[in-house]
Amino acid sequence: MPERLASGDAVPALSVDVLDASWSRIQIAVRVRPVGDAIPKVARFCLQRDAGGPVMTPTHAGLDGSVAVLRFNVMQGPGRVPIDPGTWRLALATDPGGPGTAVVVVADPGPLAVDGAVAEFRLARGLYRATAAVEPTHRGLVIEVRMEPRAPLAPDHDAESGGGPEGRRSPFRRGIRRRLRRGRAAVFGLALHIARVAARRNGRRILFTSDSRSELGGNLKLVHDRMVERGLDRDFELLTLFKPGIVAHRSLADRLRLPWLLARADTIVIDDYQPVIYRVNLPDVKIVQLWHAVGAFKTVGYSRVGKRGAPNPYGRIHKNYTHVTVSSATDVPVYAEAFGIPEDHVFSTGIPRTDRFFDPAYREQARELAFASFPEARGRMTILLAPTFRGIGARSATYDVARLDYPSLHAACVEKDAVCIVRMHPFVHEPLGIPSAFADRLLDGQRTSIDVNDLLFAVDLLVTDYSSIVYEFSTLDRPMLFYAYDLDDYVA
Repeated sequence: MPERLASGDAVPALSVDVLDASWSRIQIAVRVRPVGDAIPKVARFCLQRDAGGPVMTPTHAGLDGSVAVLRFNVMQGPGRVPIDPGTWRLALATDPGGPGTAVVVVADPGPLAVDGAVAEFRLARGLYRATAAVEPTHRGLVIEVRMEPRAPLAPDHDAESGGGPEGRRSPFRRGIRRRLRRGRAAVFGLALHIARVAARRNGRRILFTSDSRSELGGNLKLVHDRMVERGLDRDFELLTLFKPGIVAHRSLADRLRLPWLLARADTIVIDDYQPVIYRVNLPDVKIVQLWHAVGAFKTVGYSRVGKRGAPNPYGRIHKNYTHVTVSSATDVPVYAEAFGIPEDHVFSTGIPRTDRFFDPAYREQARELAFASFPEARGRMTILLAPTFRGIGARSATYDVARLDYPSLHAACVEKDAVCIVRMHPFVHEPLGIPSAFADRLLDGQRTSIDVNDLLFAVDLLVTDYSSIVYEFSTLDRPMLFYAYDLDDYVA
């Protein structure tokens, strides 16, 4: 029989059995099976706050036989921000193009696995709590969202912005820095607006840019060079602008060029975190993220909401990407969650820089380049120690070099007639401090600019921890060791 919404309007209801509901980071997965023969189009499912309130479509919806499998990302509601506090009911959109909804009722409102499914996230604004339950009155499946003011885990900003954990600074200094950031953002926004008005766009300009390298490299170079190889540079204007590091300062000339290039570009191509790009709010401009890492080895970005140093879910970091490339279809939901974007903005094209691992000629060429860079490795077993960094963002990146037992490592290399190349993450700038007595076998990996992926072709054993380098190296079918001395702390 028809159920009634709080508004009193009679609408046809769908009766379902709720099989389960469970949280995975910032998303809740719900499986419901319609009672009887009704199998609704899963695209019609939604969450609606109160009667006649805003509607949130599923982050992902699919069918497993007659079971509707739904995922809702509570940190990416309307406007790509966390859904507002209130009661969000599972409903069916009666008109895909309009606001009408039909209620979904639970056939058996007895004890269910859904009851008690709670997720809590400590945000700067307070404790954000989302609880899944079955309403006893209307027998609706609901998510109750509450925001409880309390002492935050971290300041309300994106620690990835390079400012580090501001909680260590005095409130006065934090206030000054916040005002300076807002002032710079306002000046840049004005310059971009003026350039946008003055610039004439032709639909053919593609800007390759990075704040992490001083020249074309990585996925950017591979895509750029492939376009030139195919002659596409005759049809498109390929522009470039780089900065040697995330914490480096732009030259005055580049500060003046930046808003002009962004205003004239029809497509912007990046491959890393780049703060200035997130200020670009131009609906007709494509922003393509060729993310530098491969696979999904650890949580990053918005997948870490609630943990120290995670992005502010109310901010705009990453959220203006129109296209993101990933290595496989299984990575699509992972990167969509991490970047706070819809899953249909993520494309499983493969990663350009992994092509070299399947090119025999390139593999041999890169192997010779590696031996030319580290002649001590030729004819010997070659070990690469390549850990990732610790800390929040580029400014606070570090690695505890004291954890490396150089005498024992050197002795092992002598025993195996091996050399060990120690290559730290690019964010880590602390000197390795390898004693000169051990420098014949323990080699500083930063002494040359060879791409670490090219270096891998000469490596017999990789020692790492939580770095995504494991994906590239796995294509070579060679052994890996994991020195994860701080696993519990890193997970936390």
